[in-house]
Amino acid sequence: MFRNVFLVAADLENEILEQGKGGRNTVDSARNTLMYFANDDFAMPASTAANVSNKTRSRRLGMTGPENINRLPGSVYEVDCDDFNSRFDRKGHSYFLRDSALATSPLYLHMADAIAGERVTPGARCQRLVCPPL
Repeated sequence: MFRNVFLVAADLENEILEQGKGGRNTVDSARNTLMYFANDDFAMPASTAANVSNKTRSRRLGMTGPENINRLPGSVYEVDCDDFNSRFDRKGHSYFLRDSALATSPLYLHMADAIAGERVTPGARCQRLVCPPL
C-alpha cells in the first residue's frame, strides 16, 4: 500500500511491530518502515512513566528502536539519531529543526533520499545519522 512509513520519535512500545502485536499491520502495509529514535530523547522517559498507570511499562520505540530488529522483516530499518537530535534543542525531541548555522536536519535528508530513490540507502538495517560539523 505504501512505499515508505516513517516513525519519528514514536511513543509506542518497542515491540509493537513484531508478529502478533498491534502495530504489525503498519509493517505489512509498506515496502519500507523506517524508525528514527534517540536514546537521549527526554520526552520518552516521561511517556514511560505516564503509561505505568495504564499497567504498561515498556521501553519506547522512539528512545530505543525496536526490541529486537531480527524479529522484524528485512524491510524494517532502525535509524539512530543520537548524534544530532540534541543539537536542535536540549530535550532531544526536535529531529526536524535547523540549528543557528542553518544546518538541515539529517533526518530530512535521509527521508528525502528514501522517497526519491524508492529504496533506503545505505541498505543496512541499523543506521546512524550524523550532522555535518558547524
